[in-house]
Amino acid sequence: MQTKKSALNKQPKKTGKRLLKYGAAIIIFLIVLVVFLVPVFVSSAKGRDFILSKINNSIDGKTDFAGLSMGWLKGVRITNFSFNDNHGQTSVKAKQIATKPHYGSIFSGSIALGQTVIDEPRLEINLKGQPSKSGQKTTTATQSTSIALPIKMMDLVINNGNVKVTDRHAKTVELSQINSRVNLRPPGQETSFSLHTLVADAGKESESKIQAEGRISPGKANKGWTLKGTSGNVSVEVTELELPSLAPFLALADVNVHAEGVLSCSVSSEVKDGRLENIIADIKAKNLDITGALLKGDRLKTNNLNVNVKLKREQKMLRIESLDITTDWLKAQAAGSVPATFDSLSEFLQSDSSLAGSFELDAAQVLSQMPHTFGVKEGMKVTSGKLSGTVATATKDGKRKVTGNISLAELKGTIDDKNIALQQPVKAEADITAEKDKIIFDKVGLTASFGKIDCTGTSEALKYNANINLESLQSELGQFIDIGQYKMSGELSANGDASIGKDKVAASGSSAVKNLRLSSAEGVSASEPTANITYSVAAEPNKSILNIGSIKATASLGEVSIQNAVVPLNKKAEKPMRLTVSANKVDLGKVRPFAVLLASFPKEMQLAGIAQSDFSISSEKQGYRILTDATHIKNLKVIYPEKKPFEANDVSINFDAEVDPEQKTINVKRLQLISPQIKINKGELSQVNTSDKTKLVGRFDCEYDWSAVGTITAPYLPQGLSIEGQRKDTISFDCEYPTEQKDKLLENLNTKVRVGFAKAEYMGLNFGATDVDLQIQGGLLKIAPFSTTVNNGQFSFASEANFKDKPSLLKTTGPLQMAKDIQITNETAAKLLKYVNPIFANVAKVSGTASFNCERLAIPLKKENKKDIEVVGTISVNQLQLEGSDLLGQMLSLVGGKAPGQQFTIQPTRFVLQNGLLQYENMQLDIGDNPVNFKGVIGLDKSLNMTVTLPYTTGGRTARTGEKTDQRISIPLTGSIDKPKLDVGRLLEEQLKKQLEEQLQKSLDKLFG
Repeated sequence: MQTKKSALNKQPKKTGKRLLKYGAAIIIFLIVLVVFLVPVFVSSAKGRDFILSKINNSIDGKTDFAGLSMGWLKGVRITNFSFNDNHGQTSVKAKQIATKPHYGSIFSGSIALGQTVIDEPRLEINLKGQPSKSGQKTTTATQSTSIALPIKMMDLVINNGNVKVTDRHAKTVELSQINSRVNLRPPGQETSFSLHTLVADAGKESESKIQAEGRISPGKANKGWTLKGTSGNVSVEVTELELPSLAPFLALADVNVHAEGVLSCSVSSEVKDGRLENIIADIKAKNLDITGALLKGDRLKTNNLNVNVKLKREQKMLRIESLDITTDWLKAQAAGSVPATFDSLSEFLQSDSSLAGSFELDAAQVLSQMPHTFGVKEGMKVTSGKLSGTVATATKDGKRKVTGNISLAELKGTIDDKNIALQQPVKAEADITAEKDKIIFDKVGLTASFGKIDCTGTSEALKYNANINLESLQSELGQFIDIGQYKMSGELSANGDASIGKDKVAASGSSAVKNLRLSSAEGVSASEPTANITYSVAAEPNKSILNIGSIKATASLGEVSIQNAVVPLNKKAEKPMRLTVSANKVDLGKVRPFAVLLASFPKEMQLAGIAQSDFSISSEKQGYRILTDATHIKNLKVIYPEKKPFEANDVSINFDAEVDPEQKTINVKRLQLISPQIKINKGELSQVNTSDKTKLVGRFDCEYDWSAVGTITAPYLPQGLSIEGQRKDTISFDCEYPTEQKDKLLENLNTKVRVGFAKAEYMGLNFGATDVDLQIQGGLLKIAPFSTTVNNGQFSFASEANFKDKPSLLKTTGPLQMAKDIQITNETAAKLLKYVNPIFANVAKVSGTASFNCERLAIPLKKENKKDIEVVGTISVNQLQLEGSDLLGQMLSLVGGKAPGQQFTIQPTRFVLQNGLLQYENMQLDIGDNPVNFKGVIGLDKSLNMTVTLPYTTGGRTARTGEKTDQRISIPLTGSIDKPKLDVGRLLEEQLKKQLEEQLQKSLDKLFG
């Protein structure tokens, strides 16, 4: 029994082993089967379709190839490959692509393609008709990293390639016969490359050659490629390259530069540990002509350019065997040796450098070619001028010396047929000696007819002083270049001490401006008798920070000071921004002339008050935080002609905002303005830039007195508008508009607000209490219908305006009775009604009521579009009494009549105002029961071209209202609205002509009757 049990126990073990063997055999068989089937599937029609489907579903375009074959030993081969993007801009073709990848490298996370051959590749890029991408912003990483390529090894060969690029203006360039070989190896191993191609510009028979070869061994890095540790050599040869042929490639890179001329060059260089060791370059160009956006429309031209460079690194020194640059207007040369790297002037002087260099520039040619770049005055012709300089280092008595000078001389020109010239050359000189660890500035300075700057001492104790006459500076250099739009005079002086250390540059001293005066061509001026500035600052270049011990500016208009501040010089600064500014005793009355001159402050507005403020600027996230809790204006007074002065004993401002200058974002977290008559209890504003859009959102809770607001805003409101009343409103808005098109802000604005007043006066119209609902949605303004009292009558209005329209017009939404029984005043007649009928001009006294039914009204929102005003409607006037009307007096004098206490009526008259002209066919003025009819055109420029028909017939009868009469007497009305004149002379001529016609007609009737 035990033997049987033992046999039974052993049986399962044998079965398990047998199953494992069978399973392993099956798995191996399946793997082998898959290995053999993968190439078969990939090479089949279904495999081709499957791969093309996956590719085309994941790209913006269509890929195709005629054949695809794969073998574990033969590699991958693709024939008749093609790709076309969906926009018709890019086309790629290749006769054959063959590669032998090392499949095992995939399991190590990298790709080794082995030998890869691309036969007859063709790349075509067509940008014809495509818009430029200039101005579009892209976000790039700020931290540099090494380049990590997934392909670790590849032997790439390109045979007979071709690249054709057509730019936006249909200009085409072609790179043909491209033959290239790249032997890519992992970091630490040598990679070699070579490129040979021809460049052909469409429409030209000549071809240029470009050759490049090199061998590079990148240093070993943890990830990817890096210049550190890289060694090798690179050479480039370019033969007779037509620079216009580069235009399509520059357009492809969206570089706005256009170049003419022919370029040839030969450049070779050695690289050791990531540094350029030896450079030999020979560059020649003919008929060079360069222009572009950076040159502001100028052209940099030279018939010949020759550059010869031979540099060789010897340990820590860079030996300049030759450096020669020659153009039509520049000759520069240098030779000797300088430190390959140095962080300070001290390191440069302590080295075994020996340098001699010079340059000579024809200033007349350069300024004539590039007037906008250098700010040359319009109409200026520079006829002569030379900018030259030298620099040299030498060792004498064991001391290192550096001498140099720059001189601008013989600068002459003409403007408006007037000869101008510098009185004397402008010279800068330097004579510096290095002695052990000390630098001695024997002489450093600048001399000119307008001033002098001198520096002497050592690097630890450098003294400087400067004296500049601002009027002479402007009269000398300002003859040739635009120094500013304002005429200036005064004396600027400065003196102080400085120290130049290895890690710090410090300066302290004072400067003063005496008898400063700025004035504009319009006669506006501002002056300051004395302004003094004292300062103590220190820069730490290695830490990229500027430490401000103190800066204090004192002038008659106030004081500004900064204490113990830190200002970062760039993004790599070791310390954040910490800056507090204090302004004390700032006299707004004395600031006002500068605000009028420099900041377009209204010159009619008077200002008084003393301001005091402490505000801080600190680093916050990616930008800065600006904060003030202590800004006050004492005894503020604002005066504007014909307005009640705005006065406030104290105005306080609290402000807290975050600003990111790089992203151009603003976040005003708190804004409070408190004064007796104007309050912003809570204000918030946010401006955020995302991609190419700017989003603006704001909300303000306000309390204000219209009379105070009206005084402050009077320069920007219609003249004569007066508003009164207390208001408490909340104003909120949002807007998203293209960042580069700020003029589209209103076109995309959204807001809803109720505005109103207790009373208002404008052009003799006295409005009663009014509330108006305004809504702007997507740039469409809608003023909801409202009614109010005006001059004891009724005024109704509703309108809309689309800010996207050009010009933007405020339009009525439909016919409405805009005015009903509004009492007429002298001001109403003088400012409004005289443009409807000149009978209202120059009246001494007027009364009556007017009504107006409006069919259409369109008013441009910008004053310069005055001719776009359009008004169509019907006006009538009742119970009209006029005294002192010049035109009415002329009419009555013709018939010997008088109208003391006479009431007049203007019957309903339809008129049209378009293109700056108001016209109607018949406006009847009833003088009692006698009609006077007006017809013609009145211009907004006050011109008249009208006819007045009197209530008298040619037969001597008097016409009555409502009766039919014989032909009445008509008189031309000429002159202007302010001085209308009845042309009696033409009246007599026309009446005599009519009588002759009547007599002739009667004679003919008798003759043939």
